[in-house]
Amino acid sequence: MRVITSQAGPPAIESDQDVIDAVGPLLDTARKQAAAAVVVACFSDPGLDELRAESAVPVFGIAESALRRAVSLGERVGVISSVAASVPRHRRYWARLGVQNNVIADIPLGLGVLELDTEEAYARACRVGGDLVAAGADVVVLGCTGMTHMRARLEEVLRVPVVDPCTVAVDDARRTVSEEAG
Repeated sequence: MRVITSQAGPPAIESDQDVIDAVGPLLDTARKQAAAAVVVACFSDPGLDELRAESAVPVFGIAESALRRAVSLGERVGVISSVAASVPRHRRYWARLGVQNNVIADIPLGLGVLELDTEEAYARACRVGGDLVAAGADVVVLGCTGMTHMRARLEEVLRVPVVDPCTVAVDDARRTVSEEAG
């Protein structure tokens, strides 16, 4: 497995404009790579439809994979996002995926994507995750690639399944590639 980052895209994807700005570089980067599958590792799944339309290999978005996994684990999903600007975009996407009735809340940490690798971010995620569980979430989804490192610790604290979208999408890609090969 190789992880490749588009060097021409935004350094972090937080706003709707960042999502738009990420698509062209994402497609260019994917076109230049030989791969058995592609995982778009941004919770907004930018360029997912375009990439699927032009790709001969399976393409996975981390938000799509995570939300599908979450609803297989529980009925009431809470999402921890990085910034408030992403929440309306997420809601539109969940409606498109047909899981909007399963998501009880999406609460942002109020920290940018590039600020998520700190103990302060983890402390905020614990508080937000606790609020989601108190509101009835039986599964919590990490709404940003930058939160991957928090999953195991949060699951211990929250005592509900915590879904890391990157891990789930990579697992989906590996399983699909194995099934196609076998």
